[in-house]
Amino acid sequence: MMKKTFINGLKVFVPLVLTIAIVVWIFHGLETFFGRFMRYIIPDQYYFDGLGIIIGVLFIFGLGILINAWLVRWVHGFLEKQVKKIPLVKTIYNAIQDFVNYVDSNGEQSQQQPVLIDTMLGKTIGFVTQSKDNLPAPLNQHQGVLVYIPLSYQIGGLMVLVDERYVEPMDWTVNEAMSYILTAGMTSKPKEKGSE
Repeated sequence: MMKKTFINGLKVFVPLVLTIAIVVWIFHGLETFFGRFMRYIIPDQYYFDGLGIIIGVLFIFGLGILINAWLVRWVHGFLEKQVKKIPLVKTIYNAIQDFVNYVDSNGEQSQQQPVLIDTMLGKTIGFVTQSKDNLPAPLNQHQGVLVYIPLSYQIGGLMVLVDERYVEPMDWTVNEAMSYILTAGMTSKPKEKGSE
């Protein structure tokens, strides 16, 4: 009885504390990183705690606006290619980039449809990222859809061109499926529709 009560408390406590810790860590990182630069620009008497966070949020927002400009996209693409040439760094960068892309719940859900696909070892969960109509050459010469299969604990993933006959759409959201994959299926399964 005491063990079950403790585990129930742990289930509430750990996700809450880890979420708060990660959010605090992100804000602390913004404050430290941008605050250091702000201290070089403005006198100490005008600096206040939290200014780094404010500048960081504004910088990220501004970057989101600027990325639509051709020159900024080109510079970003060039820098990204250089980063992806560095052996260990490219693995970390790709994993973080994949994670951020799938955390974006405002993305086109139709372009990230969770699916089950048949493999030699059984079924696996993936995401349709491109339909056959949107595939670039030479992939568009094959009948199939592009499926991204993320690996558990986000250490990478596979991109596979799969014949549509072997793709079974799932009634899960992108976030539900990604969360399930990232924890190697150790999380509770997403709730059935209508059972809430």
